[in-house]
Amino acid sequence: MAVSRRRPQGRRPRYRGRVARLWARFSAGTRILVSYLALAAVIALVVGVGVVLQPTYGSLTPYGGTRVDDVRSGPRTSRWAADLAGTLAPGAPAECVRFTAVDLGRDLAVVRADTGYNFAAATDPACTSAPTAFRSRIALFNTAVGVFRWTHDVSGDVPPASGQPRSRSATVDSLSVVDGGTRILVHAVASDRSVAETLSADTGDIVQTTGGLPWNDQDRFEASGKVVAMGHLSTDYLSYEYDLRDVDDLGRVVWSGTGNPSATMIALSDRLLLGDEKTEQVLVSTGAVSAWGPSVDTTLGYAVNDDIVYAAKVTGSGVTTKPGRGFVAVDKTGKELWSSSMTLRGSYSMTRSCLAVTDYSDDHLTCLDYRTGKALWTDQVGAFTSAGSASGQRSDDVYAVSATDSSAVTAIDGRTGAIRFRTPVPAGASVSAAGQTVGYALAYGISGSRSSVIAFDLSSGKRLWTHAAQQQVQVWGGHLIDIGVDGAARRIG
Repeated sequence: MAVSRRRPQGRRPRYRGRVARLWARFSAGTRILVSYLALAAVIALVVGVGVVLQPTYGSLTPYGGTRVDDVRSGPRTSRWAADLAGTLAPGAPAECVRFTAVDLGRDLAVVRADTGYNFAAATDPACTSAPTAFRSRIALFNTAVGVFRWTHDVSGDVPPASGQPRSRSATVDSLSVVDGGTRILVHAVASDRSVAETLSADTGDIVQTTGGLPWNDQDRFEASGKVVAMGHLSTDYLSYEYDLRDVDDLGRVVWSGTGNPSATMIALSDRLLLGDEKTEQVLVSTGAVSAWGPSVDTTLGYAVNDDIVYAAKVTGSGVTTKPGRGFVAVDKTGKELWSSSMTLRGSYSMTRSCLAVTDYSDDHLTCLDYRTGKALWTDQVGAFTSAGSASGQRSDDVYAVSATDSSAVTAIDGRTGAIRFRTPVPAGASVSAAGQTVGYALAYGISGSRSSVIAFDLSSGKRLWTHAAQQQVQVWGGHLIDIGVDGAARRIG
């Protein structure tokens, strides 16, 4: 007969092992509390790992002011096609024309045409006979929907010299946006004459003009803010005759004078800097001339950010003296803000976070604080062709493109110098634009006749897609624009 054994009521179960016996000593309430704490710890661990694995993107305002599209999936072109060639270059073979633009803000770009040879692009012998007159037109183009707001032809804006016939050919030499985007400053040349004028951004009509001025291929033109400056080579080719005008009153010469043909000529927002034996400043408001700051060497170029001039240091005095090592920052009044004591000598570029300078001797990239000149970080990134920020980017990263056979984009944290990722790109590519999560590198073929865009993730560097255009790929008004051999523009998105 089977006998059932029942555990007496109230007796606790027996636990084996040290941990089990310790657990048995806890009250029921304590065991519940410990269980909840353990569960919370597991949840926190899972969340922490998720945060670490979560991609990180920038949230700053778009660099340059214009927001750029994030196109993450395989690109598709728009159903609309805008006839750029027919609008801006009538009569020219579409395959012989290239297009450049200046952004007027989100969705808007001021576009002009140029010859393919200026881009080392047109290999067709037929392009040598393309008419030159097509370079006289500009247009305000809505890149979101493919609509032209207006077009303007400058060929009728350049008056001929007295007694001379009007030239049928004019070329837009320079375009810039002024007065907060309400006007467009245009410099155009035709034969031996030129004109500077402002156009209304709303209508394309002329607002101000200098009238016809003498011109030759050696002349100089600089503009920034309210300053419009021109230098005309004298008939004996020994000096330049400079004049300064206010963009709000182009018909009036504020100041004129002569200078050395190789003199420094820098336009700031409210004054012109001219260097010969010494550097002088000319105020656009009054034409008053006074001495300006230390010597600035421009043989290696210069950079201007918020009216602060950054340039290589020089030894001796004057702007044509021998370049030294290191860099100098001078504000618009001529006050030296800092002088770098680092033994750096090479090229430099503006980035969102710093002045990025190279040292040719050991392929180092150094980030100098704009305010103090202090080195924030130095990275040895190898030989590279370019380093800087991309239009529209939302982070403070610096993008360097290597110049080796295994070309790649290296993304460097602008604050710390930490290398975030490397992603392969074709040789000769450059990072030209970035959205919040996607960066775009543009590359050109050997002849330059075809260009392609490589999209990559801005957190991991992973390549997302590649698009090869028949002719050009550009980023205008924050949108990717494909231009085909038919001269038509289509939006990529």
